Amino acid sequence: MGGHSGFLRTYRRIAENLYWIGMQKHVRDFVRACDVCQRHKYAGTSPGGLLQPLPIPNGVWEDISIDFITGLPKSKGYEAVLVVVDRLSKYSHFILMKHPYTAKTVAELLFA
Repeated sequence: MGGHSGFLRTYRRIAENLYWIGMQKHVRDFVRACDVCQRHKYAGTSPGGLLQPLPIPNGVWEDISIDFITGLPKSKGYEAVLVVVDRLSKYSHFILMKHPYTAKTVAELLFA
């Protein structure tokens, strides 16, 4: 039942069997003072920083985004879709693909 689980898991584990006044603060202080927890754990809720906007493209099809839709049932041998979207006009192409595909085959389909 030991380990270095961080504040919340440690608090819940103790609270299953015990309670005392100021228990939450004591457990939080204990975890903050734990050398192992401070060296090896990180705050999963810390902010990631400010969002940085992408530059606006100057022309159509100058800047694209691609994504794959996989896990689809087979239809005429195809089981994946390559989605290509122009960032300026939001015009999109949907290209059917078969498994297995590689970076080379995707590039060939993209630039064909």
